Amino acid sequence: MEFLTDFLTPERIGSVLGVFKWMFYATTLGFAVFLLATSIRIRRGVKRRLGLLPLSFTVALGAIIAYQATWQLAGFTRREFVRFMERHDKRADNAVSNLIRGRVLDCEGRVLAESGRENRTFRVYPYGAATAHIVGFRHPVEGLTGIENAMDAVISGYYDDQKKGLKEKGMLALKKERNIGADVQLTIDAELQKFAAAAMFNEKTGMPHKGAVVGIDPASGALRILLSSPSFDPNNFQRILNIDPDSPLLNRALHGKYPAGSTFKLATAALAVECGKAGVIDCPADGYKPPGATRPIRDHEFYSYEERGLKWHGFGALGLDDALAKSANTYFARVGVDCGTDAFNAFAEKLKFNERLTLAKTPFGSVTSQYGSLRRLGRGERRELSQISIGQGTMLATPLHLVLLTAAVANKGVMPAPRILADEEPAELSRVFKPETAARVKTAMRRVVTHGTGKAANIPEFAVYGKTGTAQNPGGGDHSWFVCFAAPPDRPPLVLAVLVENAGFGSATALPIAVKILREYYATVADER
Repeated sequence: MEFLTDFLTPERIGSVLGVFKWMFYATTLGFAVFLLATSIRIRRGVKRRLGLLPLSFTVALGAIIAYQATWQLAGFTRREFVRFMERHDKRADNAVSNLIRGRVLDCEGRVLAESGRENRTFRVYPYGAATAHIVGFRHPVEGLTGIENAMDAVISGYYDDQKKGLKEKGMLALKKERNIGADVQLTIDAELQKFAAAAMFNEKTGMPHKGAVVGIDPASGALRILLSSPSFDPNNFQRILNIDPDSPLLNRALHGKYPAGSTFKLATAALAVECGKAGVIDCPADGYKPPGATRPIRDHEFYSYEERGLKWHGFGALGLDDALAKSANTYFARVGVDCGTDAFNAFAEKLKFNERLTLAKTPFGSVTSQYGSLRRLGRGERRELSQISIGQGTMLATPLHLVLLTAAVANKGVMPAPRILADEEPAELSRVFKPETAARVKTAMRRVVTHGTGKAANIPEFAVYGKTGTAQNPGGGDHSWFVCFAAPPDRPPLVLAVLVENAGFGSATALPIAVKILREYYATVADER
């Protein structure tokens, strides 16, 4: 079976069918000529009228053959025809091979995708697996994905909506002259993306971590890193990847949906500040039992002490800064309920978790994220509100949604519209909270790094603001999160969201990866800009 699959390629099938097609035309034409010659001898009457049938048949066949001879000439004035021929017809004499696609470039002009030098119908991806999910690929069977698909009309040169313009491009292809499509430049930094891919390598297993890294400029919304791990090599795509249990074709950065864990406490903290509920709250060892709940919400330390046969005495009275630093579940579950479902629902709308976010869009394709899940709560659903307030329950988010939440804190309360195309103008997605609220949450995030669960990110070169997250996962081990940003004076800021599936504490796995990337960014990339 595999032999047949390998042997019966689209190129061979196209060539064989082409031979049989013209053999059929030649045989049919010869038979029609024979019938026409025979009909000349047919006498008057009914037989004479029947003799018109071969003549009519011959005329119809001639029209079909004339159409067949000219359909490619007309076809090259239609964008759909060119896309079909480009994707599926790999014969050497295919005129589409004369159409050289434009390149895909990163923010510094580095080549991410270009047409091959020896075979122009194939694409070359210099950064391979590191940029595969966002750049995508062009494959004769699987088609196009990512930017190669969304920007196909521009890259192929067939963006022109005028029939005259399309006709001129078609004539160029048929004359063996090369029509070069336009280059597309992205906001992604290929070297930083490559470094992030290396940072996601798990030395213990000898395999990449499953997860994602997203890096964004909070002011402009320009995505610098959009990495999904594990990935695949677009230069050597294998169909078996479709059934790989590690799901290397899944873009986890955009389409993976995960419980946010304690990283969502940034949103709860902002809501508490906006509602005037971010005061000092007692956090006892027995935890907090929300209305309607049968079991209290407790802090992680309660269970950690219990496993060691010790008694946990609770955090006691905590303010917002220390509560975020210690990631106190009891604090945030209670303040979330104190704010109420009405305030939460209004706030949740601004977070855009329930929306599919668009990174690039043309009339012919787009690159978008998956929806998150942050449903509207009824007034009586205070137990569910307490769970969501600590990043658990029914809420789910993509890494892109969480990096945008963090970017809103770094950007004085404004969530930037994420963008991947360098020539697009920056835009605002939403004003999530007031500037003074953002400043208050930012202070608390700094406390996380200096005195809390994120102390390993307190590097001396520049101030880091972060939040760890350990998200309970019903299907396996806890997911590891770390969201952060750094903004040294006179240096471009970078917001990061790092997710590592089934890796336990955010401080143990996701945080070190984020620190490596921040160090690399400010040691090399930031100096160049």
